[in-house]
Amino acid sequence: MKKAVKRALAAFCALILVLGLAACSNNSNNEGDTTATGNSGNNSSSAGRTDLNYRIPDAFNTLDPHNLALENDMLMSRQIYEPLYWIDKDNKEIPVLATEYTVSEDNLNWTFKIREGVTFHNGETLKASDVVYSFNRCLESAYMQSYVEPIESVAATDDSTVVFTLKYPFAPLLENISAIGIINEKFAEDNKDEQGQMGFNTCGTGAYQLTEAITDVKVTMEAYAGYWDGEPPIKTINFELIVDPTTAFTAFEAGELDICSVPTSEWESVTGNPNYGSASYTSNHVTYLIFNTEVEPFNNKKLRQAIAYAINRQDIIDMAADGLADPATSLATPRVFGFDESHTAFDYDVEKAKQLLAEAGYPDGLDIGSMKTVSGTYFEKVMQVVQSQLAAIGITGTVEGMEGNALVNDCVTGNFTFTDMGQSLNRDYDFIKTFVGTDYINGLNMARLSNADLDTLFAQGAETVDKDTRLDIYKQAEEIIQDECAYIPLFNKKSTAAWNKDLNFEPSFVRTLFKDVSWK
Repeated sequence: MKKAVKRALAAFCALILVLGLAACSNNSNNEGDTTATGNSGNNSSSAGRTDLNYRIPDAFNTLDPHNLALENDMLMSRQIYEPLYWIDKDNKEIPVLATEYTVSEDNLNWTFKIREGVTFHNGETLKASDVVYSFNRCLESAYMQSYVEPIESVAATDDSTVVFTLKYPFAPLLENISAIGIINEKFAEDNKDEQGQMGFNTCGTGAYQLTEAITDVKVTMEAYAGYWDGEPPIKTINFELIVDPTTAFTAFEAGELDICSVPTSEWESVTGNPNYGSASYTSNHVTYLIFNTEVEPFNNKKLRQAIAYAINRQDIIDMAADGLADPATSLATPRVFGFDESHTAFDYDVEKAKQLLAEAGYPDGLDIGSMKTVSGTYFEKVMQVVQSQLAAIGITGTVEGMEGNALVNDCVTGNFTFTDMGQSLNRDYDFIKTFVGTDYINGLNMARLSNADLDTLFAQGAETVDKDTRLDIYKQAEEIIQDECAYIPLFNKKSTAAWNKDLNFEPSFVRTLFKDVSWK
């Protein structure tokens, strides 16, 4: 990977990870098994309603589908812009702006047929040239780099056919394509700024079109009457910025919001209240500890493994997540293709930890110095529990709280020794290479791990089409990752949500589409 691209990717990672700190509270963006309780909601009247009020928990900057870094921007943008295909929570391929595709025998050419009769919000008809324009734009965007890296070129053979030519066979291509919205070439050329970005100038094919955007205040969308799949039941969506979760939940109780994440401290009262519909489900987000493997003392693998054995995940979950999480021993989650539940894990074992600590050259323990974390978040609680657990084996350190952006920038540049972080995952194991691949140092590979065998396995996995063979390759990669112990996975946080009793709402969507929501 070229240095310029790596720097751009680092900037992207810095933004997306900061959002990852709060992503678990944006419940309807996650996927997982859902446990719902209750069948009635708040006291607001919903008779005849066609609007929806939804909370945005953090800042939002743009709706440009090819320059997105924040989860809130992604959530809103996907109501306006659509991809060629979706991949649903069961990994089923759902045709959207393409109706079918074929793959050449050498797996290097993917040909898509574009859906007829689709119009953009400006009335322009969707053509293959719009798809080519959109992907060429992504090829030049640091924000889309990880999605389009395998693509050599995109070409239209006629108005309804697009051919993707790959640099190498890449099995998860459809997963990547599902993240890329298609824009109208004419509108984009007429409305982009000097940097080529569109900001809040929008023109997609989606069920909703933008009517108002007040940065960091609210966004309003209206149903697009010409939508190819039929005008949606919800006619107006009001996205309102409410940062404080307690304030947001109070607004929900008052009927000012129709769907709201539930603070963990309120979850028990919500599930016991027959006046709310509610659900909890395990997200595709993993919280983990990170060692900087390039610097002392954590360039010592046995020391990293000793610390891994000293970690009691359940105590961390109880203290930092109010018990609303599942223990994790892999960077991958059960929702990720390639996850192997039989992987080697470092289970809590204080005596084993002490033994490895001695073998690492620290029989009397050591002071590891700064334990960086994000102030005022559950990450800070995680690090405080870890500090206490490490003291039990003779390791001391000082918890250093920081602002999120500053910590992520320190991690990307290697200016740390030990920290905690979290990330929402792609649903193919290929994504894990961004945590451990040599090309991703100064990017998402914050552990700065470099292992040639891992790099080779991930290259083989991406280029292999046969699913069983890919699973075997990723099983080998998982064992190396576990042995290296550059990260200590801690837990997969459960997401929680509550909603109005009269709302037909399914909170386990892979990507929330409000066109599928309606009032009873």
